[in-house]
Amino acid sequence: MPVYFIFFLAMLGSAVLFYAGALGTVAVMRRPLPSLIKGGAADGLQTVHLALAWINFGVCWLLYFNVYRIHVDMAAVSDVAFLAFARGYTTRLPIVVLPYGAGALAAALSLWSSPRGVSRRALWGMATLWLLSVACTPWAAGAQDDMHDHGFTDAAFQQLQLAHLLRSLCVCAAAVWAMWECRRLRD
Repeated sequence: MPVYFIFFLAMLGSAVLFYAGALGTVAVMRRPLPSLIKGGAADGLQTVHLALAWINFGVCWLLYFNVYRIHVDMAAVSDVAFLAFARGYTTRLPIVVLPYGAGALAAALSLWSSPRGVSRRALWGMATLWLLSVACTPWAAGAQDDMHDHGFTDAAFQQLQLAHLLRSLCVCAAAVWAMWECRRLRD
């Protein structure tokens, strides 16, 4: 397994653990989370989250409308062309998965912060959208794996597209919400 993918999985795992820890802490304590990240660091974390959310906004739709559709075109040429494209695609994954993992981690970490003027409800909403998008990831990865192992099938492609559509909608909603919060703070 490539090193970048181990970092990706570590970021996703950390995001899930920070989110689950926050959820458990709130459920047990019955009050808001303690702010472990404060002041400028909390504001910086929100800025990083905003940037990563919008990077992923663009990447999600690029994958959905362009890259994944090339699977269909390559499969129409031949199985060899399809598998060559799939291998080439997976070797270029760091540019896709590392910002995605970092975005999910930044959103989950923000639950433990107190950025100036951002409501707890907004932090929870954005983090929940990111975690919902992470929940769609195994479904999309399973479709990719099926196509890599058994060649292109319409069923696997439809599974990939639907899973990625759900993931894209969640990330995009989080990005718009983050932008809304930043704009609200400026006004």
